[in-house]
Amino acid sequence: MTRRPLGRGLGALIGGAVNDQIADTAPSNFIDLPLSRIVPSPFQPRRHFDSERLRELADAIRAQGVIEPLVVRSLPQAGPGGALYELIAGERRLRAAREAGLDTVPVVVRDFDDRTALEVSLVENLAREDLNSIDEARGLTRLAQEFALSHEQIAQRIGKSRPYVSNTMRLLDLPEPVLQMVERGELTAGQVRPLLALPTQEARTAAARDILRRGISARGAEDLSRQRHAQGKTSTPRPDVHLQALVDTLQRALKRKVRVVRGRGQAPGRVEIEFYNDDDLTGLAAMLSGQSNGHSRLSAS
Repeated sequence: MTRRPLGRGLGALIGGAVNDQIADTAPSNFIDLPLSRIVPSPFQPRRHFDSERLRELADAIRAQGVIEPLVVRSLPQAGPGGALYELIAGERRLRAAREAGLDTVPVVVRDFDDRTALEVSLVENLAREDLNSIDEARGLTRLAQEFALSHEQIAQRIGKSRPYVSNTMRLLDLPEPVLQMVERGELTAGQVRPLLALPTQEARTAAARDILRRGISARGAEDLSRQRHAQGKTSTPRPDVHLQALVDTLQRALKRKVRVVRGRGQAPGRVEIEFYNDDDLTGLAAMLSGQSNGHSRLSAS
């Protein structure tokens, strides 16, 4: 499938200092750099790379070369071949270039701080639609946690709406099995987002597996979530008014607290009656046998 190109470029998608630093990324500013001198970025938000799409890109690179330069920043340490550079944008192009057998790739060297490096890497992936929703959520969360950016600030910097940012980040509240389903491409964000309305992680996982097994659409997932949420609200057993009336009668007759515990399935239940000391227990026994009054707590099945 043909992917939409970056189009407006990174500079059009993020503002402020980031836009100023990358605005002059013109072809005349790039250099050819050996692949051996480029190291991965710790700010790469994407964890999963489609092997088939990488092969397609490698074939295109063999035929046409790397058309769009990668973005890197220099590192203070050097390697056996000279100065090292950290990749900021272009992870797929770098991997495909290696697969295509290239020795060098065109790069643009920029002096980015950590926050700008993460922003540029995140925005490039977002603009190319390369990120799955979970990787995107992790990248946005890093911007919020590591650089103290509000959801509104993140939205402004990556060219998205604030609700989009908030809703995407909330996906990380889902249990790990559900996150893995999205990462593997088995479910979409639209299918799993409604599951956040369910009260427990177990319920969310069970619902996600049901959606996958039955091939339920995003709209159907919303209906399923509403149904299970409603069932959860009504699943708590209502008090048995007849049993409570019996308990009240016993408490008035015995002048002490009485508790009735139902057994599960075929297991026996029990009646608990309070008592306060040995004399009170003796008196309660006499009262229950019809001989006297007392105070006690007994258990009977």
